[in-house]
Amino acid sequence: MHAQPKVSVVVPVRDDPRLSSCLDALGRQSYPAELVEVIVADNGDDPAVRALVDARPGVRYVAEPAGGSYTARNAAVLVSTGDVLAFTDSDCLPEPGWLEQAVRGLADGADIVAGHVAVYARDAARPHPVEAYELVHAFPQQTYVSRSGASVTANMCTTRAAFDATGPFRSELRSGADIEWAQRANRLGLRTVYCADAVVHHPARDSYAALRTKLRRVIAGRHERDVLDGHDSPAPWPAARSLVPPLGAVRRARRAPQLVSTRARAAFLVGEVYHRYVAAWVAADLAARDRLRRRRARAAAPAGSR
Repeated sequence: MHAQPKVSVVVPVRDDPRLSSCLDALGRQSYPAELVEVIVADNGDDPAVRALVDARPGVRYVAEPAGGSYTARNAAVLVSTGDVLAFTDSDCLPEPGWLEQAVRGLADGADIVAGHVAVYARDAARPHPVEAYELVHAFPQQTYVSRSGASVTANMCTTRAAFDATGPFRSELRSGADIEWAQRANRLGLRTVYCADAVVHHPARDSYAALRTKLRRVIAGRHERDVLDGHDSPAPWPAARSLVPPLGAVRRARRAPQLVSTRARAAFLVGEVYHRYVAAWVAADLAARDRLRRRRARAAAPAGSR
């Protein structure tokens, strides 16, 4: 790769007012501005998004109303012109050295660079329990890379050659298509590295409703991926260990540097308990609904096909 390749930054958005701050942060990159194109892929129907993009020199707009964020990312890649593809989200704030550090990782021989996602709360000393939980647990990029070579698109950079070899994101997945894409790339022999210096900041979810929505999406997405991969077994019931209180949370609360106050550590304990049991409830609900759907499908099928 050349020392300074052209970079296409892909930002999917769906009616998110935080896009403006994201574009501001992208405009402050230390990487040469003439080598960066930003492509906003709009999944929503808010005309303010188009107006915002049109007012930004050097930022391109792609409308992709069908499908979800992975469909939008694929649409942006199709019109991009860079030798490097960088992905972040409309609620993220990349640090000024983000692109420079990520491209350096690619120049050093990586095919995919998974950067650090720094999660932040509105008030780190007085976080909501869900914020406290996410400060500790959300977006563990280094763990993803070490365990399975995976990465999330909140902070991922790759070469166009690697993307073309791997193919597009699986847009039929509602969640986890970025993880699936990186793992697919690794199976082809492409290499993912973690880069602690390529940083984007991501807000923590800050309500119980937001965490429930995430859990429904993620748990259902895992089952969707299994089905799409040909493993059409029923959605699993939650494991028995998911009903055991998270006693290790006390130790994690004491040791986590992200929890800067006694109040934050207490909030984290509440968040851990909430996450544990709501995840179990969501998994049980999915398993029950899936089995009911299968029974109804069998009952409706012609007798000879059962």
